Amino acid sequence: MSTSSADTEASVAAGVQAAVAAYAQALDADRTDDLADLFVPDGVAEIAGVATFEGRDAIREGYKAFASPQPQLHLVANTVVTSYTEDEATAVSNLAFIQRGETGWGVQLVGRYDDTLRQVDGVWKFSRRVTTFLP
Repeated sequence: MSTSSADTEASVAAGVQAAVAAYAQALDADRTDDLADLFVPDGVAEIAGVATFEGRDAIREGYKAFASPQPQLHLVANTVVTSYTEDEATAVSNLAFIQRGETGWGVQLVGRYDDTLRQVDGVWKFSRRVTTFLP
């Protein structure tokens, strides 16, 4: 039985979306071990104009430094897979970062993610994630 192009596209989109959502959940819960495991071993997390972390250990340690004492949510939407092969995909997503302060929840920044992911043992993992904040 062969897999149709539409089935492949749907499977890639679902895998990419799962990685994107797992990243936001891990980041908001300060689960930096889980977050680092969403990357391939030599993966890169770049926060444009702020820092670039190369490799899981650097990603884990780098994100620990960003741990927030305030409750936070990274709301990710409009994820679009822009290209894919059997084992690599690129995607773009919009981001709104909200945080609870003394007066309640408020949007702190908006931006986008530009992602390159690789399929490893049936799981999509980030090989490069670039976070860009919009003015």
